[in-house]
Amino acid sequence: MTGGTVSGLAVGRGGWCCELMSHVILTAAVAATILPAVSAVAGDTVGGRTMGTSWTASWHGAPIETDPLPASAVEDELVRLLNRIDELMSTWREDSEVSRFNASDSTEWFSVSRETVRVVARSLELSRASRGAFDVTVAPLVDLWGFGKAGKQKKPTAEDLAAVRLLVGWEKIELRDDPPAIRKTMSGVRIDLSAIAKGYAVDVLGEYLETVLVSGYLVEVGGETRVKGSRPDGGPWRIGVEQPVAGRRGVRSVLALSDGPHGIATSGDYRNRREMGGRIVSHTLDPRKGQPVEHQLAAVTVVAEDCMTADAWATMLMVMGPQKGLLFAKNNQVAALFLTRDGTTFQESTTPRFQAIQSGGQEGNLWNTWLAALILVVLAVGGLGVGVLVRGRGLVGSCGGLAMMCDSRDDPLCSACGVRPVTDDGGAGPEATNGAV
Repeated sequence: MTGGTVSGLAVGRGGWCCELMSHVILTAAVAATILPAVSAVAGDTVGGRTMGTSWTASWHGAPIETDPLPASAVEDELVRLLNRIDELMSTWREDSEVSRFNASDSTEWFSVSRETVRVVARSLELSRASRGAFDVTVAPLVDLWGFGKAGKQKKPTAEDLAAVRLLVGWEKIELRDDPPAIRKTMSGVRIDLSAIAKGYAVDVLGEYLETVLVSGYLVEVGGETRVKGSRPDGGPWRIGVEQPVAGRRGVRSVLALSDGPHGIATSGDYRNRREMGGRIVSHTLDPRKGQPVEHQLAAVTVVAEDCMTADAWATMLMVMGPQKGLLFAKNNQVAALFLTRDGTTFQESTTPRFQAIQSGGQEGNLWNTWLAALILVVLAVGGLGVGVLVRGRGLVGSCGGLAMMCDSRDDPLCSACGVRPVTDDGGAGPEATNGAV
Protein backbone atom coordinates (compact mmCIF):
# COMPACT_ATOMS: atom_id res chain seq x y z
CA MET A 1 0.00 0.00 0.00
CA THR A 2 1.35 3.39 -0.90
CA GLY A 3 1.22 6.20 1.66
CA GLY A 4 3.09 7.80 4.50
CA THR A 5 3.12 6.94 8.21
CA VAL A 6 1.12 8.85 10.85
CA SER A 7 2.22 7.92 14.38
CA GLY A 8 3.30 4.56 13.05
CA LEU A 9 -0.09 3.78 11.39
CA ALA A 10 -0.29 3.36 7.64
CA VAL A 11 -2.74 5.74 5.98
CA GLY A 12 -3.75 5.17 2.40
CA ARG A 13 -4.09 8.16 0.19
CA GLY A 14 -7.68 7.20 -0.48
CA GLY A 15 -8.45 7.07 3.30
CA TRP A 16 -6.97 10.35 4.43
CA CYS A 17 -10.43 11.92 4.72
CA CYS A 18 -11.55 9.37 7.32
CA GLU A 19 -8.36 9.92 9.27
CA LEU A 20 -8.89 13.67 9.10
CA MET A 21 -12.42 13.33 10.46
CA SER A 22 -11.25 11.17 13.35
CA HIS A 23 -8.68 13.79 14.35
CA VAL A 24 -11.23 16.60 14.06
CA ILE A 25 -13.66 14.69 16.29
CA LEU A 26 -10.93 14.00 18.84
CA THR A 27 -9.85 17.64 18.88
CA ALA A 28 -13.44 18.80 19.24
CA ALA A 29 -14.01 16.42 22.14
CA VAL A 30 -10.94 17.72 23.96
CA ALA A 31 -11.94 21.31 23.33
CA ALA A 32 -15.48 20.66 24.51
CA THR A 33 -14.10 19.27 27.75
CA ILE A 34 -11.51 21.95 28.47
CA LEU A 35 -12.66 25.23 27.01
CA PRO A 36 -15.86 25.74 29.04
CA ALA A 37 -13.76 25.89 32.19
CA VAL A 38 -11.80 28.89 30.96
CA SER A 39 -14.22 30.63 28.64
CA ALA A 40 -15.07 34.21 29.54
CA VAL A 41 -18.57 35.00 30.70
CA ALA A 42 -19.86 38.55 30.72
CA GLY A 43 -20.33 40.00 34.21
CA ASP A 44 -21.90 43.08 35.74
CA THR A 45 -20.26 45.66 38.00
CA VAL A 46 -21.87 48.50 39.94
CA GLY A 47 -20.67 50.79 42.70
CA GLY A 48 -20.82 54.17 44.35
CA ARG A 49 -20.44 55.88 47.72
CA THR A 50 -21.74 54.76 51.09
CA MET A 51 -20.81 55.09 54.78
CA GLY A 52 -18.24 57.73 53.90
CA THR A 53 -16.37 55.40 51.56
CA SER A 54 -16.74 53.60 48.23
CA TRP A 55 -18.43 50.30 47.43
CA THR A 56 -18.34 47.89 44.50
CA ALA A 57 -20.24 44.76 43.54
CA SER A 58 -19.39 42.44 40.64
CA TRP A 59 -21.32 39.32 39.70
CA HIS A 60 -21.90 37.02 36.77
CA GLY A 61 -23.95 34.13 35.52
CA ALA A 62 -27.21 32.48 36.48
CA PRO A 63 -28.39 28.85 36.48
CA ILE A 64 -29.75 27.37 33.26
CA GLU A 65 -33.43 28.12 32.60
CA THR A 66 -33.33 31.07 34.99
CA ASP A 67 -34.08 34.59 33.84
CA PRO A 68 -31.41 36.81 35.46
CA LEU A 69 -32.48 40.15 36.91
CA PRO A 70 -31.35 43.22 34.95
CA ALA A 71 -28.22 44.79 36.39
CA SER A 72 -30.13 47.99 37.08
CA ALA A 73 -32.65 46.13 39.27
CA VAL A 74 -29.86 44.42 41.21
CA GLU A 75 -28.06 47.74 41.68
CA ASP A 76 -31.21 49.41 43.00
CA GLU A 77 -31.61 46.71 45.64
CA LEU A 78 -27.94 46.85 46.63
CA VAL A 79 -28.15 50.62 47.08
CA ARG A 80 -31.35 50.26 49.12
CA LEU A 81 -29.68 47.74 51.43
CA LEU A 82 -26.62 49.95 51.93
CA ASN A 83 -28.77 52.99 52.69
CA ARG A 84 -30.75 50.94 55.19
CA ILE A 85 -27.61 49.87 57.08
CA ASP A 86 -26.25 53.43 57.05
CA GLU A 87 -29.55 54.69 58.50
CA LEU A 88 -29.26 52.14 61.31
CA MET A 89 -25.59 52.03 62.28
CA SER A 90 -23.80 55.20 61.21
CA THR A 91 -22.23 57.31 63.96
CA TRP A 92 -21.90 60.18 61.48
CA ARG A 93 -25.64 60.61 60.95
CA GLU A 94 -27.56 62.24 63.79
CA ASP A 95 -30.75 60.49 62.71
CA SER A 96 -29.32 56.96 62.64
CA GLU A 97 -30.55 54.38 65.10
CA VAL A 98 -27.15 54.12 66.80
CA SER A 99 -26.74 57.90 67.03
CA ARG A 100 -30.16 58.27 68.65
CA PHE A 101 -29.28 55.56 71.15
CA ASN A 102 -25.97 57.26 71.92
CA ALA A 103 -27.68 60.63 72.42
CA SER A 104 -30.09 59.19 74.96
CA ASP A 105 -29.20 59.47 78.65
CA SER A 106 -31.81 56.88 79.58
CA THR A 107 -30.83 53.49 80.95
CA GLU A 108 -34.17 52.01 79.88
CA TRP A 109 -34.57 49.60 76.95
CA PHE A 110 -34.16 51.38 73.63
CA SER A 111 -36.05 49.81 70.72
CA VAL A 112 -33.88 49.05 67.69
CA SER A 113 -34.07 46.92 64.55
CA ARG A 114 -33.26 43.22 64.55
CA GLU A 115 -30.29 44.04 62.33
CA THR A 116 -28.78 46.33 64.95
CA VAL A 117 -29.34 43.71 67.65
CA ARG A 118 -27.62 41.14 65.44
CA VAL A 119 -24.52 43.30 64.95
CA VAL A 120 -24.36 44.44 68.59
CA ALA A 121 -24.73 40.81 69.72
CA ARG A 122 -21.78 39.75 67.57
CA SER A 123 -19.79 42.72 68.86
CA LEU A 124 -20.44 41.70 72.46
CA GLU A 125 -19.41 38.11 71.73
CA LEU A 126 -16.08 39.27 70.32
CA SER A 127 -15.63 41.85 73.08
CA ARG A 128 -16.05 39.10 75.65
CA ALA A 129 -13.77 36.66 73.81
CA SER A 130 -10.99 39.24 73.47
CA ARG A 131 -11.39 40.51 77.05
CA GLY A 132 -11.97 44.02 75.80
CA ALA A 133 -9.38 44.28 73.02
CA PHE A 134 -12.44 44.67 70.81
CA ASP A 135 -15.06 46.81 72.58
CA VAL A 136 -18.35 48.04 71.17
CA THR A 137 -18.42 50.93 73.72
CA VAL A 138 -15.22 52.54 72.38
CA ALA A 139 -17.13 55.60 71.00
CA PRO A 140 -16.11 58.07 73.79
CA LEU A 141 -12.45 57.24 73.20
CA VAL A 142 -12.83 57.69 69.43
CA ASP A 143 -14.12 61.23 69.99
CA LEU A 144 -11.53 62.02 72.66
CA TRP A 145 -8.63 61.21 70.32
CA GLY A 146 -10.12 63.18 67.41
CA PHE A 147 -11.29 60.37 65.14
CA GLY A 148 -15.01 60.92 65.57
CA LYS A 149 -17.53 63.23 63.96
CA ALA A 150 -16.21 66.30 65.82
CA GLY A 151 -12.83 65.87 64.15
CA LYS A 152 -9.37 66.77 65.41
CA GLN A 153 -8.97 67.43 69.13
CA LYS A 154 -6.14 68.58 71.38
CA LYS A 155 -4.16 65.96 73.18
CA PRO A 156 -6.25 64.68 76.09
CA THR A 157 -5.07 65.21 79.63
CA ALA A 158 -4.80 62.42 82.16
CA GLU A 159 -7.99 63.71 83.79
CA ASP A 160 -9.83 63.69 80.43
CA LEU A 161 -8.70 60.15 79.77
CA ALA A 162 -9.69 58.91 83.23
CA ALA A 163 -13.18 60.40 82.92
CA VAL A 164 -13.80 58.87 79.50
CA ARG A 165 -12.51 55.45 80.47
CA LEU A 166 -15.30 55.20 83.04
CA LEU A 167 -17.75 55.10 80.13
CA VAL A 168 -15.94 52.34 78.25
CA GLY A 169 -16.61 48.65 78.85
CA TRP A 170 -18.61 46.13 76.88
CA GLU A 171 -20.29 44.90 80.09
CA LYS A 172 -22.17 48.21 80.19
CA ILE A 173 -24.37 47.18 77.23
CA GLU A 174 -27.26 44.70 77.38
CA LEU A 175 -29.57 43.51 74.63
CA ARG A 176 -32.72 41.48 74.06
CA ASP A 177 -34.11 39.78 70.99
CA ASP A 178 -37.87 40.04 71.45
CA PRO A 179 -38.82 42.77 71.09
CA PRO A 180 -35.39 43.84 69.79
CA ALA A 181 -33.79 46.43 72.03
CA ILE A 182 -30.51 47.47 73.66
CA ARG A 183 -29.78 49.43 76.79
CA LYS A 184 -26.87 51.07 78.59
CA THR A 185 -26.31 50.44 82.27
CA MET A 186 -25.03 53.98 82.92
CA SER A 187 -25.71 57.32 81.31
CA GLY A 188 -23.06 58.51 78.86
CA VAL A 189 -22.16 55.08 77.51
CA ARG A 190 -22.06 55.09 73.69
CA ILE A 191 -21.45 52.42 71.08
CA ASP A 192 -19.46 52.50 67.86
CA LEU A 193 -19.99 49.83 65.20
CA SER A 194 -17.42 51.20 62.74
CA ALA A 195 -15.15 48.17 63.17
CA ILE A 196 -17.88 45.72 62.20
CA ALA A 197 -20.69 47.52 60.32
CA LYS A 198 -18.91 47.66 56.94
CA GLY A 199 -18.23 43.94 57.16
CA TYR A 200 -21.89 43.36 58.00
CA ALA A 201 -22.95 45.47 55.01
CA VAL A 202 -20.73 43.40 52.73
CA ASP A 203 -22.36 40.21 54.02
CA VAL A 204 -25.85 41.61 53.45
CA LEU A 205 -25.01 42.45 49.83
CA GLY A 206 -23.44 39.03 49.27
CA GLU A 207 -26.41 37.23 50.80
CA TYR A 208 -28.74 39.18 48.54
CA LEU A 209 -26.76 38.21 45.43
CA GLU A 210 -27.00 34.59 46.52
CA THR A 211 -30.80 34.88 46.58
CA VAL A 212 -30.83 35.94 42.91
CA LEU A 213 -28.74 32.86 42.10
CA VAL A 214 -25.65 34.37 40.53
CA SER A 215 -22.77 32.01 39.77
CA GLY A 216 -20.08 34.13 41.39
CA TYR A 217 -19.66 37.53 42.99
CA LEU A 218 -17.29 39.97 44.68
CA VAL A 219 -18.59 42.67 46.99
CA GLU A 220 -16.50 45.26 48.84
CA VAL A 221 -17.25 48.27 51.02
CA GLY A 222 -14.27 50.41 51.94
CA GLY A 223 -11.91 47.54 51.21
CA GLU A 224 -13.75 44.93 53.30
CA THR A 225 -14.57 42.16 50.85
CA ARG A 226 -16.69 39.05 50.36
CA VAL A 227 -16.37 36.61 47.46
CA LYS A 228 -18.11 33.46 46.39
CA GLY A 229 -17.77 31.15 43.40
CA SER A 230 -15.22 32.20 40.81
CA ARG A 231 -14.44 34.99 38.39
CA PRO A 232 -16.27 35.15 35.05
CA ASP A 233 -13.29 33.42 33.37
CA GLY A 234 -13.51 30.50 35.80
CA GLY A 235 -10.42 31.46 37.81
CA PRO A 236 -10.36 32.30 41.52
CA TRP A 237 -11.07 35.80 42.77
CA ARG A 238 -7.81 37.66 43.33
CA ILE A 239 -7.72 39.91 46.39
CA GLY A 240 -4.79 42.27 46.84
CA VAL A 241 -3.12 42.67 50.23
CA GLU A 242 -1.88 46.24 50.40
CA GLN A 243 1.63 47.28 51.32
CA PRO A 244 1.16 49.08 54.68
CA VAL A 245 2.93 52.33 53.80
CA ALA A 246 1.33 55.69 54.60
CA GLY A 247 0.71 57.94 51.61
CA ARG A 248 1.35 55.23 49.01
CA ARG A 249 -0.75 52.59 47.31
CA GLY A 250 0.78 49.27 46.37
CA VAL A 251 -0.12 45.60 46.37
CA ARG A 252 2.19 43.45 48.48
CA SER A 253 0.64 40.06 47.71
CA VAL A 254 -2.47 38.50 46.20
CA LEU A 255 -4.92 36.03 47.72
CA ALA A 256 -6.61 33.62 45.31
CA LEU A 257 -10.03 32.55 46.63
CA SER A 258 -12.84 30.51 45.12
CA ASP A 259 -15.92 28.60 46.27
CA GLY A 260 -16.73 30.16 49.64
CA PRO A 261 -18.20 32.45 50.72
CA HIS A 262 -15.07 34.10 52.11
CA GLY A 263 -14.91 37.37 54.01
CA ILE A 264 -11.65 39.34 53.86
CA ALA A 265 -10.78 42.39 55.96
CA THR A 266 -7.64 44.36 56.76
CA SER A 267 -6.94 46.69 59.68
CA GLY A 268 -3.85 48.88 59.76
CA ASP A 269 -2.29 52.00 61.24
CA TYR A 270 -1.11 53.55 57.98
CA ARG A 271 -4.22 55.26 56.58
CA ASN A 272 -6.33 57.01 59.23
CA ARG A 273 -3.89 58.71 61.55
CA ARG A 274 -2.94 62.22 62.62
CA GLU A 275 -0.40 64.30 64.48
CA MET A 276 -1.24 65.03 68.11
CA GLY A 277 1.04 66.50 70.75
CA GLY A 278 4.09 66.12 68.54
CA ARG A 279 3.52 62.47 67.65
CA ILE A 280 1.60 60.52 65.04
CA VAL A 281 -1.29 58.58 66.52
CA SER A 282 -3.27 55.81 64.84
CA HIS A 283 -7.05 55.57 64.75
CA THR A 284 -6.69 52.03 66.16
CA LEU A 285 -7.39 52.49 69.86
CA ASP A 286 -6.84 50.01 72.66
CA PRO A 287 -10.07 50.21 74.72
CA ARG A 288 -8.34 48.55 77.67
CA LYS A 289 -5.78 51.36 77.97
CA GLY A 290 -7.69 54.21 76.39
CA GLN A 291 -4.70 54.93 74.15
CA PRO A 292 -3.82 54.57 70.44
CA VAL A 293 -1.77 51.43 69.80
CA GLU A 294 2.01 51.97 69.77
CA HIS A 295 3.47 48.59 68.81
CA GLN A 296 5.18 47.77 65.50
CA LEU A 297 2.27 45.85 63.96
CA ALA A 298 1.41 47.73 60.75
CA ALA A 299 -1.51 45.68 59.42
CA VAL A 300 -3.53 42.51 59.90
CA THR A 301 -5.51 40.73 57.18
CA VAL A 302 -8.12 38.15 58.18
CA VAL A 303 -10.05 35.64 56.08
CA ALA A 304 -13.24 34.23 57.64
CA GLU A 305 -16.50 32.63 56.56
CA ASP A 306 -18.25 36.02 56.74
CA CYS A 307 -16.96 39.57 56.41
CA MET A 308 -18.52 40.85 59.65
CA THR A 309 -16.36 38.43 61.61
CA ALA A 310 -13.26 39.14 59.49
CA ASP A 311 -13.77 42.89 59.97
CA ALA A 312 -13.99 42.66 63.76
CA TRP A 313 -11.16 40.12 64.07
CA ALA A 314 -8.80 42.32 62.04
CA THR A 315 -9.38 45.23 64.43
CA MET A 316 -9.11 42.99 67.50
CA LEU A 317 -5.79 41.47 66.41
CA MET A 318 -4.45 44.88 65.44
CA VAL A 319 -5.10 46.06 69.00
CA MET A 320 -3.45 42.98 70.53
CA GLY A 321 -0.20 43.47 68.62
CA PRO A 322 2.22 41.19 66.75
CA GLN A 323 3.01 38.59 69.42
CA LYS A 324 -0.18 38.35 71.48
CA GLY A 325 -2.37 38.79 68.40
CA LEU A 326 -0.63 36.02 66.49
CA LEU A 327 -0.87 33.63 69.43
CA PHE A 328 -4.54 34.47 69.99
CA ALA A 329 -5.33 33.95 66.29
CA LYS A 330 -3.55 30.59 66.25
CA ASN A 331 -5.35 29.40 69.38
CA ASN A 332 -8.72 30.37 67.88
CA GLN A 333 -8.08 28.84 64.43
CA VAL A 334 -8.22 32.22 62.66
CA ALA A 335 -6.74 32.71 59.19
CA ALA A 336 -4.61 35.83 59.66
CA LEU A 337 -1.61 37.57 58.10
CA PHE A 338 0.45 39.94 60.28
CA LEU A 339 2.76 42.58 58.77
CA THR A 340 5.17 43.96 61.37
CA ARG A 341 7.60 46.83 60.84
CA ASP A 342 11.27 45.95 60.94
CA GLY A 343 13.14 49.15 60.15
CA THR A 344 12.22 50.07 56.58
CA THR A 345 10.88 46.59 55.75
CA PHE A 346 8.04 44.37 56.95
CA GLN A 347 8.12 40.92 58.48
CA GLU A 348 5.28 38.53 57.65
CA SER A 349 3.76 36.17 60.19
CA THR A 350 0.85 33.89 59.35
CA THR A 351 -1.36 31.41 61.13
CA PRO A 352 -1.65 27.81 59.88
CA ARG A 353 -5.16 28.52 58.59
CA PHE A 354 -3.88 31.42 56.50
CA GLN A 355 -1.00 29.33 55.18
CA ALA A 356 -3.50 26.70 54.04
CA ILE A 357 -5.45 29.33 52.12
CA GLN A 358 -2.27 30.62 50.48
CA SER A 359 -1.21 27.12 49.49
CA GLY A 360 -4.62 26.37 48.01
CA GLY A 361 -4.51 29.53 45.94
CA GLN A 362 -1.03 28.78 44.65
CA GLU A 363 -2.08 25.27 43.64
CA GLY A 364 -5.09 26.71 41.85
CA ASN A 365 -2.96 29.23 39.99
CA LEU A 366 -0.54 26.46 38.99
CA TRP A 367 -3.41 24.35 37.66
CA ASN A 368 -4.75 27.31 35.66
CA THR A 369 -1.29 27.86 34.18
CA TRP A 370 -0.93 24.21 33.16
CA LEU A 371 -4.49 24.18 31.80
CA ALA A 372 -3.79 27.17 29.59
CA ALA A 373 -0.57 25.53 28.38
CA LEU A 374 -2.42 22.28 27.66
CA ILE A 375 -5.01 24.08 25.57
CA LEU A 376 -2.29 25.76 23.52
CA VAL A 377 -0.58 22.42 22.96
CA VAL A 378 -3.84 20.75 21.94
CA LEU A 379 -4.69 23.51 19.50
CA ALA A 380 -1.18 23.57 18.05
CA VAL A 381 -0.89 19.80 17.63
CA GLY A 382 -4.48 19.53 16.40
CA GLY A 383 -3.96 22.26 13.81
CA LEU A 384 -0.67 20.74 12.70
CA GLY A 385 -2.22 17.29 12.47
CA VAL A 386 -5.11 18.54 10.36
CA GLY A 387 -2.74 20.44 8.10
CA VAL A 388 -0.55 17.39 7.60
CA LEU A 389 -3.55 15.14 6.93
CA VAL A 390 -5.01 17.56 4.41
CA ARG A 391 -1.73 17.42 2.51
CA GLY A 392 -1.72 13.62 2.84
CA ARG A 393 1.76 13.70 4.37
CA GLY A 394 3.37 11.70 7.12
CA LEU A 395 3.75 13.23 10.56
CA VAL A 396 7.43 12.49 11.09
CA GLY A 397 10.48 14.25 12.36
CA SER A 398 10.93 16.82 15.11
CA CYS A 399 9.47 19.45 12.78
CA GLY A 400 6.15 17.62 12.69
CA GLY A 401 6.39 16.47 9.11
CA LEU A 402 7.19 19.80 7.48
CA ALA A 403 10.40 18.22 6.22
CA MET A 404 8.22 16.31 3.73
CA MET A 405 7.77 19.60 1.90
CA CYS A 406 11.43 20.53 1.84
CA ASP A 407 11.60 20.39 -1.93
CA SER A 408 8.73 22.79 -2.41
CA ARG A 409 9.81 25.09 0.45
CA ASP A 410 13.50 25.17 -0.46
CA ASP A 411 14.27 25.72 3.21
CA PRO A 412 17.87 25.02 4.29
CA LEU A 413 16.70 24.48 7.88
CA CYS A 414 14.97 21.30 6.74
CA SER A 415 18.32 19.56 6.69
CA ALA A 416 18.54 19.88 10.47
CA CYS A 417 16.76 16.62 11.17
CA GLY A 418 17.90 14.83 8.03
CA VAL A 419 14.40 13.67 7.02
CA ARG A 420 13.84 13.31 3.33
CA PRO A 421 10.60 13.12 1.37
CA VAL A 422 8.91 9.75 0.98
CA THR A 423 9.22 8.43 -2.54
CA ASP A 424 6.23 7.64 -4.72
CA ASP A 425 6.74 3.93 -4.26
CA GLY A 426 6.48 4.21 -0.47
CA GLY A 427 10.20 4.07 0.15
CA ALA A 428 12.34 6.62 1.83
CA GLY A 429 15.61 8.31 1.18
CA PRO A 430 18.78 7.06 2.87
CA GLU A 431 18.35 9.28 5.94
CA ALA A 432 14.62 8.78 6.47
CA THR A 433 14.94 7.09 9.84
CA ASN A 434 16.78 9.94 11.56
CA GLY A 435 14.40 11.72 13.89
CA ALA A 436 11.33 9.80 12.66
CA VAL A 437 8.40 9.35 15.00
